[in-house]
Amino acid sequence: MSLKEHEYIRQTLERYTNCTLDEFCDHILITNFKRYLVRFQEKTKGKYCEGNFRIINAKDINCSMIDFGIGSPQAALVINCLAYLDSLKSVIMLGMCGGIDDILNTGDFLVPSAAIRGEGSSRHYMPPEFPAIPASSVNLYCIGAVRKLGFTPHCGIVYTTDRRLWEFDEEFVDYLRRRRILAIEMELATLFTVAYRYEVPIGSVMLVSDMPLKRRGIKDKRLSEEIYSRFMDTHLDIGIDAVAKLGANWSKVSRKLASEW
Repeated sequence: MSLKEHEYIRQTLERYTNCTLDEFCDHILITNFKRYLVRFQEKTKGKYCEGNFRIINAKDINCSMIDFGIGSPQAALVINCLAYLDSLKSVIMLGMCGGIDDILNTGDFLVPSAAIRGEGSSRHYMPPEFPAIPASSVNLYCIGAVRKLGFTPHCGIVYTTDRRLWEFDEEFVDYLRRRRILAIEMELATLFTVAYRYEVPIGSVMLVSDMPLKRRGIKDKRLSEEIYSRFMDTHLDIGIDAVAKLGANWSKVSRKLASEW
């Protein structure tokens, strides 16, 4: 092969975003939702580029936002690529999850402390016994950003699955109910595992978009629209505030991160 690994991966990131690497900001928000990206651009007036991934680079706040798609293979790819950015400081996932524990309600914000690796992509990066955990130094700023806007952040364990439309599998539902799992989603275990493998400081703020195990709790078209209209702006504001605080305190954060790898 004529290309070395780092050259190939950096070129892959440029191809997938249709954006040169010098346009990327130091702090990255990632999401699964194009509507989040559109609203982020409206808020920040950042520059839009689109390939397989879509990206907004908001230089004024030193923050880029990437919509990488859905599922663990895409999650692994985006972190693997971002790890090769020379100036990368932090990554925060703004996603949605289904609430499992009855302490949650639709519209709550969850800052996961760990994820169960129920998907398949993370095994290519770390052995199966390795826990999927975020960088606590980044998570603290995610928690602070949720509290700043007057919400109570829920912290705990989420389950990551690579299976969509699991809600009617009674055996799997029973498994979820019998363990102290707060919520279920499709990317976090992969994101956390690959980020640890490449020493990428990562955290997340997840929006509880439905309570699928409750009667009439599954997210239908009506509830989906309601979630966007009621909570998307707040979710983005939380992410932007977390990034601002991370940037302002980066020298302190980077010293703490040294003990997490």
